[in-house]
Amino acid sequence: MAACELLLSVQQSFSSGTLATIGLPEDRFDADMVPGTDPKPILAEANPSLLESGIYTIPEAAELVCADPRNVRKWVMGHGKTQAPLINNELGKEGEKIAISFTNLMELRFIARFLEAGVSIKHIRAILEDAKREINHPHPLATNIIFRTDGKKILMEIARKNKVNLIDLKSKNYEMINVVLSSLKEDVKFNPKGEAISWRPRPTIAPSVVVNPKHSFGRPILKESRIPTETLVQAIEAEGSIETVADIYDVPLKQVREALRFERNLRAAA
Repeated sequence: MAACELLLSVQQSFSSGTLATIGLPEDRFDADMVPGTDPKPILAEANPSLLESGIYTIPEAAELVCADPRNVRKWVMGHGKTQAPLINNELGKEGEKIAISFTNLMELRFIARFLEAGVSIKHIRAILEDAKREINHPHPLATNIIFRTDGKKILMEIARKNKVNLIDLKSKNYEMINVVLSSLKEDVKFNPKGEAISWRPRPTIAPSVVVNPKHSFGRPILKESRIPTETLVQAIEAEGSIETVADIYDVPLKQVREALRFERNLRAAA
């Protein structure tokens, strides 16, 4: 089983609480693992580093970055012979199954925000390719390099070279390089190497919800308890009471409400 297909199978089985259905020996998993909590799968077939890379389907990524799934698919896979992919997919494709990593998710977030600010796909592609060379990193948009003063200067110079004015795209009333880049930096945590390692997708309505590739395959979780928001909402639907779910999972009522708001927001954006 290829790594992409294997990881997607594990993620789907974990979500439904049916790990045994993916056809892997029981000793590949911790005996104490409970559906709905952070799993610790031991998969001989997959590169262990992939298990901490996060794994997202196209629809899941689209919901998180607030973009049309059809556009996200094009950014990841390209479109026929007319449009090459915008990013280098770390996980790849197996048959019709497409999986992307947390690093790729951070790149898609950047692309979605730039498009919203008025930068064309053509110019985003040119900026991306030049940024890879100038910054010497395969995924520059998933690092904090471009948020530093020197990184901003590099980005501005690349933009000028490609005849894109980042200072004034849609309005004369703000500096896009400061407003958009600042918004992209907020709510992302970076490691000492400058690589993004966690993100708060909806900090205003759900500040306790984070996406961390090392926990629950990168699914949205409560930061403190690491319980997936989806699990809590499913429990609410089953129990019919937010208070009961808070007691069952020993989670503050406020955070359970945040999880519910977060999941409703995702579904509304779908």
